[in-house]
Amino acid sequence: MKKLLMFPLAAAMAAAVCAQPLPSAPGGEKPGSAPSEINTGLAADANHPAPPPLLAAQQDTPFSVKALFSSYKPSIYQVRTINTATGQKTSIGSGFVIGDGKMIATNYHVIADAVNKEKHAIEYIATDDKEGQLRLLAVDVVHDLAIVAADHDLGKPFKLGGVPEQGEALYSLGNPGDLGFIIVDGINNGILQKSARSRILFSGAINSGMSGGPTVNKAGEVIGINVESQGNDIGFLVPASHLAELLKQAESGAVNINESIADQLIADNGKYYAPFFKNDWKKATIGHYTVPTEFGGDLRCWDVSPQQELEDLAASESVICQSDRVTYISGDTQVGRMGFVYSNFYAREPMPAARFYHLYSREYRLPYELRSRRDFGDFACTADFVAIGGKPFKTTYCTQPSKKYIKNGEAISDLYLIAAQIGEKQQGFTITMMLTGIQENLGKRVMAHILEQITWQPN
Repeated sequence: MKKLLMFPLAAAMAAAVCAQPLPSAPGGEKPGSAPSEINTGLAADANHPAPPPLLAAQQDTPFSVKALFSSYKPSIYQVRTINTATGQKTSIGSGFVIGDGKMIATNYHVIADAVNKEKHAIEYIATDDKEGQLRLLAVDVVHDLAIVAADHDLGKPFKLGGVPEQGEALYSLGNPGDLGFIIVDGINNGILQKSARSRILFSGAINSGMSGGPTVNKAGEVIGINVESQGNDIGFLVPASHLAELLKQAESGAVNINESIADQLIADNGKYYAPFFKNDWKKATIGHYTVPTEFGGDLRCWDVSPQQELEDLAASESVICQSDRVTYISGDTQVGRMGFVYSNFYAREPMPAARFYHLYSREYRLPYELRSRRDFGDFACTADFVAIGGKPFKTTYCTQPSKKYIKNGEAISDLYLIAAQIGEKQQGFTITMMLTGIQENLGKRVMAHILEQITWQPN
């Protein structure tokens, strides 16, 4: 949910401005490596002998969905999070056995309530309806993965594989709700190219409750983890290579979950924003300003100019640019968003300056994410006068820090900025920015870099 911060602007419009540079600082239901060998997909050891070959590893052994069904069913579980105060589930998903046979892989969003809320526990239900408790070992919020474990053997662990060739047949497995164990077939359409997140595009119907289940190839290897669906037989998988990395962490011993999440967010921010400081941004002209717009594959822009009515005294043209990047932390906290809006505001007919300032002041609004006071601190805002494109602007900059995700004294924070051109009597220009879930030093560098690329040109 977004709200608006309102700031007085009219007084600043008439004030003399001493331009200075913008401060900057240094910075559930909701492609991996190639496999080294063909195998049945279930790791064999003394405790877990490999099942009979399922698939066409040999020319005379045809692929069999029936064999796939019977061989994998015992190693697929329903995973659910329970509010222990009521005994009722808050989310359900699927999971599958990995590692030493006591571990289950699933999606982070399936078990997020157990991380973020008191009196919540994680349980499993097997395909034979047996139930049991699970404890959390490790999470990867960036790729929506989690590993949980029981105190006893859960079955034959799956073996992880690499991303197959495009067009290869895949089989998504899950235990969604009361439907029991199901298999959905589909086609691998490759890794998404224009996205901030590494996802395999799967042309198959990943049903509600299958989140966290495995998708396997004909060799029985897990090549991806079910994560979401857009309907119309379009699904998305997290490449198994990310699960392989998380498994190493889970096997290395206990970790502090909040510290681990902070580390993941900081590392992901550094990787995502590093290319932003290069000069290959697309540019557009809005009013008198040439501004940076799209960058890379996932930052896209749209016209959001409001429809003008005949009686309107002023008009505006607006463009919004935003990424598709978002990281789920909890039901009320998603971070990683990045967006900005440019608006050219002007009088349709000449009017008194005071009247124009009154109308223009309404544009000085700052949208923000509504955060829980349990997880985030208070807003801290500062006002300033700066030069952007050689023109004077009034700015308001606000931060809201996380209380939980802090490293080396710096919190993961939400950053907001609004800048409005001042000193003109019949026209104005506003810039609004939002970066959520980012370390402040890096966020300020990103904002400053965007503003430094803005130039003003006369008609």
